[in-house]
Amino acid sequence: MMKLGTKLAILAIGLTTATPVWAEGQHYVGVGLGALNIGNGISKKAVFGGYIQLGHDFSEHLGAEVRIGATGSTSGATPGAAKERMEFVAHYLKPQYAFTDTLTGYALAGFAVAHCSYQPAGGVKKTKNRISYAYGLGLDYRVSDDYSAGIEWSHMMSKPKNSAATMATDFKGLEASVFTTAIRYRF
Repeated sequence: MMKLGTKLAILAIGLTTATPVWAEGQHYVGVGLGALNIGNGISKKAVFGGYIQLGHDFSEHLGAEVRIGATGSTSGATPGAAKERMEFVAHYLKPQYAFTDTLTGYALAGFAVAHCSYQPAGGVKKTKNRISYAYGLGLDYRVSDDYSAGIEWSHMMSKPKNSAATMATDFKGLEASVFTTAIRYRF
């Protein structure tokens, strides 16, 4: 049985002598905006939200990306309504398939870390940090060599186990279904 130190040394040597995967492929940054359907386990409400993304396509069939985003508040201008909000960082592996030279379909599979907040009207704000799965599907259209635009649906977090009786005292977080359009710059 190899000791942990030996395994780490072999890993370090392998990583320093191998050609980095990121040397191949293409990087991209982007912005996505759209409707985020926030659910607290009792009800759902669509709000405006967005994210910035940083990604890398390792090959024509596999990429990875990180997204940092937030939603607007669910209460809006409604007096007496509870406020719910989510900020997130999502990490995805991105298997993809080029249908044509300009149109690519992709799937997203990974996890998200979310900071969720809930504040009943006139009440105390409750927060919850959650880590859970995230997945989605999308289409990306190559406008030029450097720019692309796309649409996608994704889902973050499992359904929280909130109840109407305990929501204000034992808030368990939020989930989000995300419908967005995105613009990406490739370099």
